Amino acid sequence: MGFEKVIIVVAIISVLAACATSPMPTESSSKALSIQQLEGAPLPSGATIDSKNSIIFGEGELWTGRVEIATSLKPEDAVKFFISQYPSAGWTLLSSTKSQVSILIFVGKDKTLTVEINERSVLGSGSKVTLTSAPKNK
Repeated sequence: MGFEKVIIVVAIISVLAACATSPMPTESSSKALSIQQLEGAPLPSGATIDSKNSIIFGEGELWTGRVEIATSLKPEDAVKFFISQYPSAGWTLLSSTKSQVSILIFVGKDKTLTVEINERSVLGSGSKVTLTSAPKNK
C-alpha cells in the first residue's frame, strides 16, 4: 500500500473515531452551518456551504466534521488556492494527489484536514470541495 493511501486511511479512521466519541448534532444545529464556524480553514471568495451534505461539531479552531462547499473556481484553481492559502493559516501540506478528483492532506497543530476537490457537474461550472477535519491521534 502506497504512502498516500496509508495517509488517506489514517484520515478516514480519525474521522470515524472522532464521530464515535462526539454527540450527534441536533437537527437545528446541523441546518445552521456558516463559514464563520470554520475558523482557521480559509475558503475561496464566494464559496457556499451545502448544509444538507455537511456536519460540523464545534466551531472556530476546534471544529471537526465534514463540510461540502461549492466554489466558482475550476478544480485546478481550487487546488492552487488551498496549496497557497493554507500554509499561512497554520497548515502543512502532507500529501497531494492531483487528478480528476484531487486530494490534499494537511496537518495542523491539533488536527488533520483532508480536502477533496471535484468538478461540480457538466451543467455547473466550478468545483465541489469537501473538507474533512479530525483531531490528531495523540
